[in-house]
Amino acid sequence: MEPFIKNQNVVAHNGFSFDFHCINQTLEYYDILVPEYIKHCTYKIYRDNLASLCMKHKIPLNHHDALSDAMACAKLFNLHLNYK
Repeated sequence: MEPFIKNQNVVAHNGFSFDFHCINQTLEYYDILVPEYIKHCTYKIYRDNLASLCMKHKIPLNHHDALSDAMACAKLFNLHLNYK
């Protein structure tokens, strides 16, 4: 896992309440050192749920499908970077 996330940007929707904790707990469970990584949360950025944001920004979403959620989250984060 370290080569994939060490010192990298990791983006999730509601990441501080769920995803980042799951990543850390899973690594700790398997006795793998948790690397430093940069956490970004599209829920924290936009303050709205993923389905509503996708409708608003016309982003395709098959909600609660992991790949679809991840792709939508990535598109939202890219929008955020382009508006900064």
